[in-house]
Parts: sequence; C-alpha cells; structure tokens
Amino acid sequence: MDVSELIPILIVLLLVATGVALVTRRMQVPYVTGLVLAGLAITELLPKRVGLDPALVLNLFLPILIFDAAINTDVSRLRITVKPIALLAGPGIVLASGITAVLLKFGLGLDWLAALFAGVILAITDTVSVIAVFKEVAVPSRLSTIVEGESLFNDGVALVLFGLIASVYTEGSITFLDSLQQLFVVIVGGALIGLGLGYLSIELFRQSDDALSDILLTVAVALGAFQAGQFLGVSGAVAVVAAGLIVGNLGLARDASASTKLTLLSFWEYASFGVNTFIFC
Repeated sequence: MDVSELIPILIVLLLVATGVALVTRRMQVPYVTGLVLAGLAITELLPKRVGLDPALVLNLFLPILIFDAAINTDVSRLRITVKPIALLAGPGIVLASGITAVLLKFGLGLDWLAALFAGVILAITDTVSVIAVFKEVAVPSRLSTIVEGESLFNDGVALVLFGLIASVYTEGSITFLDSLQQLFVVIVGGALIGLGLGYLSIELFRQSDDALSDILLTVAVALGAFQAGQFLGVSGAVAVVAAGLIVGNLGLARDASASTKLTLLSFWEYASFGVNTFIFC
C-alpha cells in the first residue's frame, strides 16, 4: 500500500480513535477496550486491510510503552512492594505460561512448542486496561503499585521466555540449567545496560534544561536501550525499564525544572496514548 492510499486510512483511524476517547470517557470504559470494539466494527469498512509490521511493534511501540510506564513509577513505592512484584513477574509468569501451555496441549491437541509459545503470549495480561480502570475506581495504593510494578517487568520476562522457547525450536533441545543461566544473563545484562544509559543521561540532563532537547534525549535513551539490549543478546525490555526508572526518579525528579518535567511527562503520555491507539484500533 503506497502513501497516497495509507494517509486517508490513517485519518479515518485517528477520527475513530478521537470519537472512542470521548465516548469511553463519558461511559467510564477503558480506552483500549473501546478501541478494540471500534476496530472490529470498522474493519469491513476500510478499503484495504491495514496491518502493523511486527518489527515496528517490537522495536518502536514496545519501548515507548515500557519507558512511559517506567518514568512514571516511584522507586520508593516500588521498593516497598518488591517481593509480590518479583513473585508475580518472575515465577508467576512462568507458572501461568506453563499452566496455559498444558491446557492448550491437552485441550486443543497442540504440539508442545506451539502450546508453550501460545502459553507465554496469553499469560501476559493487558495491564494497560487494568491501570486505566484503577484511575476511574478507588483501589488501595498498594494494589495499584503492585500491578504497575509487575507490568514493568512481565513483558521483559515474557520476551525472555519466548526467546528460550525459540532457542529450543532452533537448536532442538536445551537443559533446565542452561535455561536458568540464559534467563539470568539476559535479565541482569539488560538491567546493567539500562542502568548505564540511564545514569549517562542524567549527566546530560544536568547540562541542559531545555524541554525539547530533553525530549529528544529521552527518546534516544528509550529506543537506544532496547536496541543495545537486542544487539548484545540480552533483554531490551528490561534495559528500557531500568533506564526509565533512573531517568524518572533521578534525572527528572532532581535535575529538571517543573516546566521541563511537565513537558516531558506530557510528551510520553501522548506517545503512549498514540501507540495504544494504533495497536488496539
């Protein structure tokens, strides 16, 4: 599909997304839920089917969503609930993936690799919708912190598990000890890369208090952390989480003026909103 055909479709999608945003806010329904329903309704009305390139979602959309969540997370609140978050995002994801895979294996008759791939995909809940509901309904702050914190790491753990299953598919087999070793390396390696880029960006924040320059810097950190992790064979998602936490809690909190911080957070909120629109619509 060339650009002349794509632009009218994008305009239609943006108008639909605007209408969905207005309706869902009035009806107090999660925005992404309205997008999914609207997307199903208008599918047959579009002249051509529009699909997102998986590489675009993985390399651009995913880092944007993760970084936006990370820079808005308070590390002090995260530290208080680290145990339940670690259990849910670590063993919880593994257990949920395994149970789902077993049900798919014996319920639908899938082979083990297909069942494991599907199990990992289905085990990750749509935390965006849950958090959207939390903003409308009064919930305990501890519960909200746990859900938001778990959402930061479940994507990274799921991507690591997905990669391990892909290794089994390509290499034929992999031992349990090798799996644990790879899991440890990709997570810790991703965290170290993210921490390094995050602390490096803090020094750059101190040199400039221009909001537009800082926006470019945060975009470079978010996308660069993911690409660096992928290039070095570790978790790019975990790298983005670590970088976002450092930028949000040290760079923005200490070294940015109130106006710069407001501009940056507004930009990332808009970027996340736009990405969710194109993913779910």
